[in-house]
Amino acid sequence: MASAEAVQYYQQALKQGQREYKNCVHRGLNPNIQALGAEKLQLSQIKLGVMEVPIYLVVGSTEEARCNSFSPSFFPLMGTDTEFAMKWTHLCAAQLSEGIHDAVKCYEYLGRFYVQEGNKRVSVLRSMGSATIQADVIRLMPERSDDITTQIYMEFLDFFKHSRCWGVHFSDLGGYAKLQAALGFSKDEDWPEDFQKKFRARYFSFRASFYRLGGESLGLTTGDALLRWLEFYDAGEFLSAIGEGEYRKTLTAIWKELCVHADTAPIAVSLAPMSEGEEKKSVMSALLGGGKKRLKVAFLFQGSPETSGWAAAHDKGRAYLEETLGDSVSVKSYYHVSPQEAEGVIGDAISEGAELIFTTSVSLIDATLRVAVKYPKVRFMNCSIDQPYVNVKAYYCRVYEAKFITGAIAGALCKSGRIGYVGSYPILGVPASVNAFALGAALTNPEAHIDLRWHCLPGDYMAQFKAQGIQLVSDRDYVAEQPYGAQGLAWLPPDGPLVQLASPSWYWGEFYVRIVREMLRDPKTIPLAEDSSRAINYWWGMDSGVVDLRTSAHLPEGCRALAEILRQGIRAGTIHPFQRLIRDQAGNLVNDGSRDLTMEEILKMDWLCDRIDGRLPAFDELLPVSKATVRRLGVDRESIPPEEEKNA
Repeated sequence: MASAEAVQYYQQALKQGQREYKNCVHRGLNPNIQALGAEKLQLSQIKLGVMEVPIYLVVGSTEEARCNSFSPSFFPLMGTDTEFAMKWTHLCAAQLSEGIHDAVKCYEYLGRFYVQEGNKRVSVLRSMGSATIQADVIRLMPERSDDITTQIYMEFLDFFKHSRCWGVHFSDLGGYAKLQAALGFSKDEDWPEDFQKKFRARYFSFRASFYRLGGESLGLTTGDALLRWLEFYDAGEFLSAIGEGEYRKTLTAIWKELCVHADTAPIAVSLAPMSEGEEKKSVMSALLGGGKKRLKVAFLFQGSPETSGWAAAHDKGRAYLEETLGDSVSVKSYYHVSPQEAEGVIGDAISEGAELIFTTSVSLIDATLRVAVKYPKVRFMNCSIDQPYVNVKAYYCRVYEAKFITGAIAGALCKSGRIGYVGSYPILGVPASVNAFALGAALTNPEAHIDLRWHCLPGDYMAQFKAQGIQLVSDRDYVAEQPYGAQGLAWLPPDGPLVQLASPSWYWGEFYVRIVREMLRDPKTIPLAEDSSRAINYWWGMDSGVVDLRTSAHLPEGCRALAEILRQGIRAGTIHPFQRLIRDQAGNLVNDGSRDLTMEEILKMDWLCDRIDGRLPAFDELLPVSKATVRRLGVDRESIPPEEEKNA
């Protein structure tokens, strides 16, 4: 009976193998299993012993001659009347009657397995749907090199020591440490045995769901997809999921996010509000039935206007929105929302009818993402920058434009040639502001140099400036009518408080009014995830009115006139802060002055120009309160170990 059934298994497996073979030939791919190559067997070897390995990771053989007998998935290719078929059928019958107990012998190289003895056993078990196979494994250690595949594998070896888990692969460095952190483990923490078993079972189900949905076409590994998934769902949900159905449901909900993650240029940047012509088209759409009469909007603040200048600026924008649009908008604000409470608060806002939700600090983005995938008909916006998500739009402003003007003012006023600058954090957009300030100073004072200090580092930088005799300092920007001291560019007298001269100013109300007005005209101008294939980031500049320049009565008339000329030029697009000769601190030519830098080059700046004395601080130097923001938006965020973020 077993023999007859085994013959049927072979016939079915042969058809699958022939089909896979033809498909590979058609696609220009290798139609057989892989050959390890004799040179690999000369590498250093480590005996791992007998263990259970995922059968899909068995991809080849040590003997090239045997490779032609199998398709890439180890389905047989030899005819039914061959000796190969007879032996295969005999093994299959043994598996059906009593099971195959002998472990195959194989080599592991870069996380894949190559059979030395037992190719047909692999084929039989693979064809019969087995998920794992017993294998006596010898590891082949690659030589250390700069090759990215080898470097990722070396990270895998550390991960394997703690997890004993095969089959988790990533496309980039740092994935294993991120997974450790996401699952609640420190870098060097071993997984309990029961956790290992549970993770492996869930991971295989997740992998199956991912591939059934077409994951292979995205160019992502299952590990890549899981890390992305864990940005929207927590580890508990992953470990408690029952069967592939639950994973398919959640993967379907974030499929657009996975597609964006796989895209080489995932973010579309909106640099300005609608033009007059676009607004007319939008009005016509609204007249035809696409518009709304009233929109319910919610704002979430981590602090309050009384305790935070940042919250005060956004709350002022909220008030401006209500004042400007009147009965067309219904607004509810939520203050003192912690990242831990945010999911519940956002849920409350939605239950009360909110259709557009602004979360006004980057610390709230994780909660915003998790809620957004559950409510695909609600629009979400987070005040941050360079966020590659379809479900949540990011918004910020090009403050470097105003910084260029304050730099020019500082250069014109400076007599010593030394100007102080206090940066906020080493995050995206901040190097652009520092460099723009320095270039503005050089425009009016070729001898000007900038002494750079940081809010996010310990120390009394104002005392340091005074000790150096520096009397002009660019400090935190003007964000709201709050008593937080002098903002922006200020004069630092030997004795007494700072005297404000000029500052970039934030007018978030201009952004909120434009966004809500566009939605009232035509909601599709702020697309839902289902209507968009790209992440959208709003990065508006001085031409939108969201950021501008504020000057004080203490500023000399000539400097005010200079500032206005530069302001009008930037707003009109005739002056570009970075369209000039620029060298970095190492002396490398960044721009010869014949072109402006692209928005991508400006946003992703991780260098400082040669006019600046100072550097971008390292993550481990930062004050603890700064680390969460830098981990999320830092210019080198991908290189920050996740365990440091966890402990920050």
